[in-house]
Amino acid sequence: MPVTPAPTSAPAPDAQWHLENLRGHDVQADPKPWIQAYETVYADSLHLPDHREPTFGERLAFSASRPGFRLTACRVDDEPAGFAYGYTLPVTTGWWDGFEPRPGVDAGETTREHPGRTLALCEVLVHDRFRGRGVARRALTLLMAGRREERATALVAEGNTRALDLFLANGWRHVGEVAPHPGWRGHHALVLPLPS
Repeated sequence: MPVTPAPTSAPAPDAQWHLENLRGHDVQADPKPWIQAYETVYADSLHLPDHREPTFGERLAFSASRPGFRLTACRVDDEPAGFAYGYTLPVTTGWWDGFEPRPGVDAGETTREHPGRTLALCEVLVHDRFRGRGVARRALTLLMAGRREERATALVAEGNTRALDLFLANGWRHVGEVAPHPGWRGHHALVLPLPS
């Protein structure tokens, strides 16, 4: 599928920001904007197993069907700037399969789930021209606002030092390593306590 390149000029200083939370049925009704955004941002990496097995559309559909799903969309002057989404991990989950803890991390405590314990942050995506403008921070703040979970977890692909550094600078803790799907690169597992 051809991918339309995103505009490269920076948004105007007086740009209007709009954030909204969408539920699973909203995203399932029209997943195309989110799939197109993903394919645009990752155009140079779509050949990697991380981006195609399963496809982003399949992963998004799976996540959107889960309890507690929320997608926070960020638009600037009505143009998609980025989004973040996640859902509540069930008690039985493959999220932690193959978890290798970092030194000093209790693997049993980290991977143990009980109803409503963990918000799984599945994707944070920002179009290139909006990077460094607070899109991810704004989207994550709204995505996690008012959640009932005790904590959030995220996975960052090995080699994505920019994303890892941003998470760590914002209070996330690197607890170990996982391989989310067969054939994928290893991912750093992160955890963040949520306000009660």
